[in-house]
Amino acid sequence: MKLRVIKGLSHEFDRMKRVVGLVTMDMKFASLFRESMSKMGVKTIHTLSTDELPFSVDVVVTKKGELRGEISNRKILYLEDYRDLDELAEKVLEILKGVESYRSILIGIDPGKTIGVAFSVNYKIIRTLKYFHEEKMIEDVKAFIERHREAEEKIIVVGSTTTEGESSRLQKILTKRLGDIERLKIEFIDESRTTRGLVPREKNLSKDEYSAILLSLRRSRFKKGGSLCRYIN
Repeated sequence: MKLRVIKGLSHEFDRMKRVVGLVTMDMKFASLFRESMSKMGVKTIHTLSTDELPFSVDVVVTKKGELRGEISNRKILYLEDYRDLDELAEKVLEILKGVESYRSILIGIDPGKTIGVAFSVNYKIIRTLKYFHEEKMIEDVKAFIERHREAEEKIIVVGSTTTEGESSRLQKILTKRLGDIERLKIEFIDESRTTRGLVPREKNLSKDEYSAILLSLRRSRFKKGGSLCRYIN
């Protein structure tokens, strides 16, 4: 799987500084973190003390016991507070995009042999992923919702260009696996009505991730979009 940040969607989706500070003596962690951030279009400035970071760096990642220097008004994130590097990276992106609280989450899913998924918070796309296994996709979707469980609005938008039987099968699976989540709404939208070209497709972005982005954009702009809706809780 490849994790991406989508650039150039609109001012709604991509207002963020693209730099994060890293203070650590753990070179292996530093290398993995820099690589992860680079793939997302975020520059990492690695130092051994916050005193060496430019004043413009508002977000600093470190490990517990390693923070040195003045904190000032910076947001500090500790690796140990997150399950893995991907979850830490997700939090970095949310902060850089100005997400301070969770009002709503929106997940666009483009089903098929390869599944594209776009994860959004407060209608700002945080990341996209593509999956080759439906089970892994559902696990990640559930984990994303759980991490943002205090959001008042939780929406999953699924493209329904496949047969009615396939849409019904997927709807049953999502209901069974996610049905215990409060205030979750699942909508099935006819993808043939989703206008491609609404945003430019980046060269390295898969068509499945692109379709998931379009579903999310359509739902964010047309709050009542969709011919088939399913409501859970």
